[in-house]
Amino acid sequence: MTTDPQQRADQSVAKRFSRQMCAATSPQGVLTDPSVVGATAAVLAIIAVALYQTVLAPEQVFVIYAAVALPVVLAAAAWLSLLGARKKVVSWLAGLPFSVENVNSLLNGVGQNLVIRFAQQPPDRDALNERLERIHPDCFALEYAAEEPEVEVRVGVIDSKLNPASATHRRYARARRLIDEALVPMSEDHRIEAVYVS
Repeated sequence: MTTDPQQRADQSVAKRFSRQMCAATSPQGVLTDPSVVGATAAVLAIIAVALYQTVLAPEQVFVIYAAVALPVVLAAAAWLSLLGARKKVVSWLAGLPFSVENVNSLLNGVGQNLVIRFAQQPPDRDALNERLERIHPDCFALEYAAEEPEVEVRVGVIDSKLNPASATHRRYARARRLIDEALVPMSEDHRIEAVYVS
């Protein structure tokens, strides 16, 4: 395993990000979800056809085409804005004082928790939970044993059947906040060797 942070970060994530992985890194990612694009286009098409039959003149048929094309154009624009997602993730990982492993699962919407491996003893459970709850009340230590160097932490974002892309982004964003705002400062007093997404 390389010790160069940039190289280590580059090797820790997929060489190419899928649409879903890119979408997870941004709130605009939901605009690229095929089910959202299709449902939006269908609703707008129905409204446009109803308007065409009632108030629009025959030469205004372009309104229907525009209504159907709008979600597709927005999805394409959102997709283009996300093309640099992998580079941003690698840059973030390289700047951390410890490695974060299995980020691919977080970006694919299957990672739920963070397993923190401390160099020695973890901080006191109450102190740890106090830091985690500053990020969100749903974040707390699941598995904790004072003599064990590993602690499992709940990220606390529930999957959504209606809008899975949005839930995946919210989980990624909260995991980043947990790492940046809770774990990085904590590692100054209780050195963290690695964080694993589980």
